[in-house]
Amino acid sequence: MKIAIVHYHLQPGGVTRVIENTLQAWEENGQTVEAVALSGRPYPGDQLTNTQVVDGLDYATPSEAINPQILANRLLEAAKSGLGKRPDIWHIHNHSLGKNPSLTEAVAILAESGESMLLHPHDFAEDGRPGNYRSLQEVYPRAYPTGKNIHYAALNQRDRGFLNRMLDGSLSPVHLLANAVPPSPTFSKSEEGKSNKELPENLFLYPVRAVRRKNLGELALLATAHPDFYFANSLGPTNPLFTPQFEEWKSFAQSLQLSVTYGLAETTHASFPEMVSHAQSILSVSVAEGFGLGFLEPWTFGKGLCGRNLPEITSDFSQLGVSLDNLYNFLPVPLDCIPSIQGLKETIGQALRKFYQSYNQSLPEDACHQAYYSMLQDQAIDFGRLDEPNQQAIIRTLSTSHDLQKTIRNHCGLAVLDNGMIDENCQAVAKQFSLASYADRIISIYQSLLNQGSTSNCEFANGQILLDQYLSPARLNLLRTS
Repeated sequence: MKIAIVHYHLQPGGVTRVIENTLQAWEENGQTVEAVALSGRPYPGDQLTNTQVVDGLDYATPSEAINPQILANRLLEAAKSGLGKRPDIWHIHNHSLGKNPSLTEAVAILAESGESMLLHPHDFAEDGRPGNYRSLQEVYPRAYPTGKNIHYAALNQRDRGFLNRMLDGSLSPVHLLANAVPPSPTFSKSEEGKSNKELPENLFLYPVRAVRRKNLGELALLATAHPDFYFANSLGPTNPLFTPQFEEWKSFAQSLQLSVTYGLAETTHASFPEMVSHAQSILSVSVAEGFGLGFLEPWTFGKGLCGRNLPEITSDFSQLGVSLDNLYNFLPVPLDCIPSIQGLKETIGQALRKFYQSYNQSLPEDACHQAYYSMLQDQAIDFGRLDEPNQQAIIRTLSTSHDLQKTIRNHCGLAVLDNGMIDENCQAVAKQFSLASYADRIISIYQSLLNQGSTSNCEFANGQILLDQYLSPARLNLLRTS
């Protein structure tokens, strides 16, 4: 079986790591797969032994992008060069993300010529990336080819469900293909970790870099309600656009003397393993994820996980034996903690108008009503869906109300989990998300593709159906509007 794996680049990070894990899994499991990785930049690593650079495949704006037919020809020639023949299957990552419209159209051209392919979107231009979406304007009607020899792979049930609705009536199935979670060192609570005077005691560590969707305000809220615990995220932002908000949260926490540190790694000489070892528990309060590694990896560290759940991402994990019942899906705060309900509704309306305009879409008449009421539950509003000014107003109110602090504590249920639960979840992750099981799933998908044979009967799905699902007002989160 000869596979051409395609991505814009092979720089260190997300998709590249997935590709490296895939080839490692095949090698360790003795799979008879020959693969070449095609990218727009030279591969700087050493794990992939068969790579080809394809000029024009790298990120490009519409004005910079090369002729798609030329790119399709180059992809085919590079694949033949790396494999010795035409590939049996093309495994293409993020073809419709909008990072290079020529790749999107080149994939359409290859699909029309009868190539068998697995299209593997990790992220979507339709999901809060209007600039990417606009870059696809000319090619978008051909962004999602369908046919019996064109399959899709999704990271989670949400994306799978959205793709299935778009592809309903087509011959293209959508497979669930969660990423592998390679084994991690177990960070025991060592004596060295306990004695590290640089690190706060009773630490609940949120091991993420500061970006807006990580919901940093919820750390301050939890610190206000849990004075006996200490909260910290690990890293500051790299995106300068988020630096002012990051610094504002630091100043805000200091003004209320909260037991929270933003960017803990920047205040200590402790290594990441030392921070994890020292922590009582790992915490997550993110409001948006793709695969959801942060819900699986802590157990492999030998640590428990507390905080906010994202059921549309994690429902797969629960079905595979990873218990996340201690996490909360919704963090309710009374509506009377909001300084102005009318002001909040106006903020929601402005955010929706801006968001829909950025996608060149018409705003539904009842959009604001849908969005506002989707945030409510039993006359309380979810803290994690509010913008920073409203979050800070709520925290100030919380800081003077012991009754409200107790209510928050009871709802969140933050605690150091027992070793039995940690061990059970660690075993479930090791079994269900191992490199071996990942390798088996991919080979099974490839085999189902090969069983279809080749065909030139290619059609294109209506991407508007996918966009409408991601743009739904009921999904609005004010931390994801800019």
